[in-house]
Amino acid sequence: MLIELQRHLALVKHVVDTAMDNVTASNTDKLASDYWQWYEGDGRNRISQLGNPRLAAEWARLGKLHVQFMNAAHSCVKAAAAGDKIHVSEGLERVFALSSELIGVLVGGSLTELMAAISSREQALNARHEQDFMEAAQIGRFSVRLSDYSLYGTDANFLTFLGAKATEIEHSDALRLIERKTFQRLLAAADKGDTSTRITLIRHKDGQKIVLDVTASIEQQDEEEILVCYAANVSQVESDAQQRRLLSTAIEVSDQIVMITSHLQKIVYVNPAFTKLTGYEAKEALGKNPRFLQGADTSQATRIAIREAMAAGRNLHVEMLNYTKEGLRYWIDLSIVPVRDDAGDITHFVAVQHDITERKATEQAMARIALEDHLTGLPNRRAAESRLDAEWSRAHRSTEGFAIAVVDIDRFKLVNDQYGHLVGDLALKHIADVMASSLRGGDWIARWGGEEFLLCFHSVDNRGANNAAERVRKLVKSSPLQTQFGELPFTISMGVSLYSSENQSVDELLAQADALVYEAKNNGRDKVYCSGFAKTRKGSVIWEGTQVQSALHEGRILSVYQSIVDLRTGAIVADEALARIRTKDGLLVPAANFIPAAEALHLIAAIDKITSANAIDHCVRAEQGAKKSGHMHFINLSYQFLANPENVETLLERARHFCESCGSQEGVKPIVIEIAERQSGSIQTLKKSLQPLMDFGFRLAIDDFGSGHSSFLYLAELPVDFLKIEGWMVKRIMHDQRVRDLVASIVSSAQKLKVSTIAECVEDSGTAKLLCELGVDWAQGDYFAKAQIDESGNPG
Repeated sequence: MLIELQRHLALVKHVVDTAMDNVTASNTDKLASDYWQWYEGDGRNRISQLGNPRLAAEWARLGKLHVQFMNAAHSCVKAAAAGDKIHVSEGLERVFALSSELIGVLVGGSLTELMAAISSREQALNARHEQDFMEAAQIGRFSVRLSDYSLYGTDANFLTFLGAKATEIEHSDALRLIERKTFQRLLAAADKGDTSTRITLIRHKDGQKIVLDVTASIEQQDEEEILVCYAANVSQVESDAQQRRLLSTAIEVSDQIVMITSHLQKIVYVNPAFTKLTGYEAKEALGKNPRFLQGADTSQATRIAIREAMAAGRNLHVEMLNYTKEGLRYWIDLSIVPVRDDAGDITHFVAVQHDITERKATEQAMARIALEDHLTGLPNRRAAESRLDAEWSRAHRSTEGFAIAVVDIDRFKLVNDQYGHLVGDLALKHIADVMASSLRGGDWIARWGGEEFLLCFHSVDNRGANNAAERVRKLVKSSPLQTQFGELPFTISMGVSLYSSENQSVDELLAQADALVYEAKNNGRDKVYCSGFAKTRKGSVIWEGTQVQSALHEGRILSVYQSIVDLRTGAIVADEALARIRTKDGLLVPAANFIPAAEALHLIAAIDKITSANAIDHCVRAEQGAKKSGHMHFINLSYQFLANPENVETLLERARHFCESCGSQEGVKPIVIEIAERQSGSIQTLKKSLQPLMDFGFRLAIDDFGSGHSSFLYLAELPVDFLKIEGWMVKRIMHDQRVRDLVASIVSSAQKLKVSTIAECVEDSGTAKLLCELGVDWAQGDYFAKAQIDESGNPG
């Protein structure tokens, strides 16, 4: 990841040099080519070797971001070559914005990579310390797989005890080595957490019996239960005494801290490593409770965990913060094991610790870099998303809600254009400081990206949230930035969304706040719009969105079906599923009245789930009837729906069940997926999302062709079977020659690509006749049939 950061910064520098100084852009393609060669080769191999799922996900995200960055870079360079300073400025802003997001991913990935490396180093050190300790104490180790009692993982000490080679006993039946009753006793002791069990084995070398004290525990390894055993040879008193001496020596020279307490948790022994780390001599620690090392910042949860584990006589492993004699903080990796006598009573506790202060410092430093906005010092978007998740979970557990406000600085681009990015950066920091100073205790602020900030208000209702946001807005307006150019006044627009139990996710709250910011800016800027407050007027995006939410929660979303006919024969050849909202007084609201709001507030995927499920059921009924229709069935799916793999898989499962019931397992299915060409999003991402549906046998239609950019890229990149001509073109075709020529051009292109055309919104016979003459294949509209509810099934 750090290597990639260097490569990325080199690309940024080259793009800026090219754009600002009219330097030749010939090296840009070479730099990009070198980058992708490294990304797909050595870089990907490195990520694969680390085997870290989070790092792999960041790597994939990095590739997508870099594609966007290179597209922006090429546009900027192209504008520079043409001498287009306006587009160069806009392009550089886009380049810097994407670069900032890329660097955030790179820093986060570097943190993951570094922590993985540190963790691997610590594991290697711990393994070395354990091996040194066991060799000095003459302790042997062996393991038994409990599924088949297979013996494996024997170390050199244990093999020496038996006078055997690994090849002679490993993978053999452990019950041939240990008597079954003894083994069951060992297993029971491990399950109860007993300190040790004495077992007798027969030496391979001379047939003599040996007696071992075995401490065992059950661990989970690769979904297998493993009995891990540590054995000390106690066959002879002399050997026992020698082992004690060796054990004592090993503890004394160990660089890991060893502390032993009585059952009353009074310290009775510490080794020299304790003094080296804490500064306390042994005589200063003896008789004290280990809590004397703790301090104000030691986690209360960790203290409770230690107390509860010791009271229950359980083993414990934690990381905790302690303090030295001089008051310096240090972190330890702590393991505590209870020691029991023959009666099973706890006599002592043994604590083994090693210093992880350096690793913790590195983690905290990298976390600050990864989660802090370098300009304002505020939490960045990644940190804010994490805190929002915590706020959401807390609100779900308690009755205390919260509100979030998305803040956009009005006309900020003009400041950058007129005074430069240096003044722009000063303005961002100034406004961040002003807003932070206005917050109450417990409320927080984060840099959301660009000139956007995010505020969180605790324990407020609609009026309280609106008042808090207005306080921030007024303070910013009354606090101009002092610069060498004089005072620069600023205003902000804010959208405030209040948590409700009806909300499905944090994303839904953010979408509401975004929509409200959009309305505030469209209605003059320097305004606060708050969900559920007086300014949320009927007909606004947020008002319509509230109606959609209510309909979703109350099950008032349903599907109607409109027939599609063959213009040449007049026969019904297909139908289209259309979403409707049934009002509380029984009226049906057409999709045009609520779909834009649903898209803006990220509710469209929820509507698609309902209409697609209804459409599949409708298709089943049509094909299982006494007279099979043989019709195609069109379903509208949004980009938001398709972007979620779970939605696609659920739709496929429902379709597979349909095919099984109809005996249609192979070949083309009677389902057509409609996507609107005005939808935003990457064409490649859309292609990837559609692929499982196309592979299954669904066909694809481009809806509303002519309403957006009419991008022929869709026809070039996607396996399109049907092209639906937008209604506004159909309505004007009779009296507008230019529109008629446009439709003829679309039909001609579609015929060459062997794509069928469908005209929407046909309302009279003259239009239908003219469309047929122009070569349009199918049509739908009120002239042929109005949309109807499928009365044979559940309407939704």
